[in-house]
Amino acid sequence: MKRAVLLDVSAIMYRAFFAHMNFKTKNEPTGAVFGFTNTLLAIIDEFSPDYIGAAFDVKRSTLKRSEKYKEYKSARKPIPEDLMTQIPRIENLLDCFGIEKFKIDGHEADDVIGALAKKLSADGIEVFIITGDKDLSQLVDDNINIALLGKGEGKERFKILRTEEDVVEQLGVKPIDIPDLFGLIGDASDGIPGVRKIGSKKALVMLQKYENLEGIYDNLDELSDLPGIGKGLVKNIEEDRDLAFLSRDLATIDLDIPVEYDPHKLQHGIEESKLYELFKELEFKGLIKKLNLKNQESVKEAAEEKNEKSSQDNKQMSLFGGKVAEEVAVDRENKIITSEEMFEEMLEKAKAEKTASVLYGTCGMSLTLKTANYYIPVSHQYIGAKNIDRELLERLLSSDIEFVSYKFKDILNDGYEIKNIHFDVMIAFFLLTAQTKESIEVVLHNETGEDFPVYKEIFGKEVPSKLPIEEYGEFMMKRSESLYDVYKDLKNKIEEEEMHDLFYNVEMKLILILAKMEQEGIAIDPEYFRKYSLELTDKLLELKENIFKISEEEFNLNSPKQLADILFMKLNIEPVSKTKTGFSTNVDVLETLRDRGEKIAEYILDYRKLTKLQSTYVDALPKLADEKNRLHTTFNQTGAATGRLSSSNPNLQNIPVKSDEGIKIRRGFVSDKGNTLLAIDYSQIELRVLAELSGDETLIKAYSDGLDLHDLTAKKIFDISTDVTRSQRTMAKIVNFSIIYGKTPFGLSKELGISQKDAKEYIKRYFAQYPRVKELEEKIIKNAEETGYVKTYFGRKREVNGITSKNGNIKKQADRMAVNTVIQGTAADILKKVMIEIDKKIGNKKDIKMNLQVHDELIFEVKDESVKKYADLIKDLMENSIKFKNVKLEANVAQGKNWAEAK
Repeated sequence: MKRAVLLDVSAIMYRAFFAHMNFKTKNEPTGAVFGFTNTLLAIIDEFSPDYIGAAFDVKRSTLKRSEKYKEYKSARKPIPEDLMTQIPRIENLLDCFGIEKFKIDGHEADDVIGALAKKLSADGIEVFIITGDKDLSQLVDDNINIALLGKGEGKERFKILRTEEDVVEQLGVKPIDIPDLFGLIGDASDGIPGVRKIGSKKALVMLQKYENLEGIYDNLDELSDLPGIGKGLVKNIEEDRDLAFLSRDLATIDLDIPVEYDPHKLQHGIEESKLYELFKELEFKGLIKKLNLKNQESVKEAAEEKNEKSSQDNKQMSLFGGKVAEEVAVDRENKIITSEEMFEEMLEKAKAEKTASVLYGTCGMSLTLKTANYYIPVSHQYIGAKNIDRELLERLLSSDIEFVSYKFKDILNDGYEIKNIHFDVMIAFFLLTAQTKESIEVVLHNETGEDFPVYKEIFGKEVPSKLPIEEYGEFMMKRSESLYDVYKDLKNKIEEEEMHDLFYNVEMKLILILAKMEQEGIAIDPEYFRKYSLELTDKLLELKENIFKISEEEFNLNSPKQLADILFMKLNIEPVSKTKTGFSTNVDVLETLRDRGEKIAEYILDYRKLTKLQSTYVDALPKLADEKNRLHTTFNQTGAATGRLSSSNPNLQNIPVKSDEGIKIRRGFVSDKGNTLLAIDYSQIELRVLAELSGDETLIKAYSDGLDLHDLTAKKIFDISTDVTRSQRTMAKIVNFSIIYGKTPFGLSKELGISQKDAKEYIKRYFAQYPRVKELEEKIIKNAEETGYVKTYFGRKREVNGITSKNGNIKKQADRMAVNTVIQGTAADILKKVMIEIDKKIGNKKDIKMNLQVHDELIFEVKDESVKKYADLIKDLMENSIKFKNVKLEANVAQGKNWAEAK
């Protein structure tokens, strides 16, 4: 039986785009094309089709369904700009594979697929529809199957729906009844309304009893007898009758459309030279290698080389008695270290070569040299596993070998010492791309063009230590091998981009410092948190009672739907905004209601805030502490594109600063007995950076004269000559920092609670007060438009996507990103450089430890008798390690037995 595959192009390309968002060359994003290619190759491998067709969607405005219902798909977000630019490439890719493309005005890809599938089925051809869209399940028949993307179990790529029973298991109804199901429940993603308050569970109850919409509407009087179908719901069904039948119509695939059908045109075949050229432009080196692609010129050159070599061989045979001198390309051999003797042999070889890449896993380490890959098992639990003593690994890492790795901190935090941390590929890639939190698979793909499936795609949920050593070892060795092969190229790029100092003298040196901070941790008082949690519980109960008293009934406060019903239906409060699922109850809406004087909104906001504090910090932090009641956060060098450090597991940089609750949480962070917490933070570091970079005379003079900058700004924007009030200073402070973060009049108006007109005027007065700041912003944006990137004071580089976009919103966002990166990134670099200088002085001291970094603040735990000494030393280092030309950096010192006292 012949077999055809029909591609739902939108479904495949969206999935590919979001799975590989950061794949790009210097000139264009490539992730969607790369993912689409791999999916296409997987489809061909899985189904071995005789015929392939690809169906594209058309503009929503041209759809016939939009004529029937103007809201149809109206809530859909526009195609991301980075995906839009890749669509022509995907079309080109399909051409290279010889795949027929279909696009019909007025009709969606679903209709095209449906019409083609039925015609192919009628000709006795088995059809597999590749999609993620459950609507297409209505097409299933004896010859038509649905292959759902990414829904397969275990290592299966697709979940195949072949029979009515498969569809019933997936959706609860037979294929023929799917439109009736969507007639009742609607489809928010497509803007199909359905009937109010009917979900799948209730819809299935009715359809199982009455089969279709006609049956349901013929038996309205009996519906309330069904489980879960109350009289209020029956009323909705009755009132929404027209919407139900319209929704069914919208959800029904139109099979009677003018699609040109010719199975011969659906035959396919790769045009290798065209595909080679496409992949070469997109830098898909791995795919070129995988498919063994060559362009026509290469084929010709290879033939000429073969003839020339044959001629040379004949000459050599006469000169060397018939023996041909050959250069043999040596592939690396994979070896599993199973004995101490093998380990010693590997170690000697590594010492001789002087450089090795290593990758640390949960139960062993892989190591790559020029001619061999090794895997060293340490804690495998597989039957018959031969593990190597940890002490041997310690010997390896303490040798003079220059080590290359990906995320050295993983090795350090497992208790190993590394003598020669030479090159961290993760850090280098981040410095070159400003792409954050990328996995090793993404980094290696970007550098080699090869595909590196993540662990779960290969092994599923299997624990690494339970895997056969050979399988896990191969997984690890492939990655350490690629680390070895790419690091020199990355090293050269670092030099080319003039970031040698940032990489070697800042980022690489910071690895050891952050590892020490993570291992040291910071102490907490669990009993304090327990008592504070009880206090919050009492407050939450009080807030609940107040809310239920106003609403005159109890309801689920965590349900936006129930809350909306209470606020806008029962209490008849005027709504603020509406979403596709009903009235919104988000923070902005509740704040608007609170400002209108609605007390219930104030209580709900307080309830949400305290609930989040309790669950995220007060209850969670003690559970994450070790047996000594110390918390060990993870500092991420690649967590923020500006170069700032971020914190996770737990995030200690996100604890609220200004609120009383935030201060109370900080009170639970304590010093050990006999110690004091010493907190030293920069005074307005980003504003000082702004003054230095802009050269604005008023800003520089304000700092040189020791004036209060927020006070100075308040006098200008409020046009006053008398003393500035506390509230005016606070507003001016927000304006000062808003300039750095590129806030629009709309954003500033929301934060200050003023009109956009006033916000616009404040910004105008600010720039009149500090004219060189505006010039700096314009210069940064102009340079970014011309080069595509920005650089900090110390040379950190970041590409700015969208800086030349024609989309106004994207352009404004890119402008803000450009300015913010230069200022915040410079401040981040200062903190990192200063941390290194401080570590030089205190790194080996027993009476002080660096515990935390929170943006512009450093926190230390110091012996009581040493506080004064170190306070003076660190303050001096923070103020004088980095010397600007026009502005002096200043640091504030605080101390206490807990973090709240040290603020």
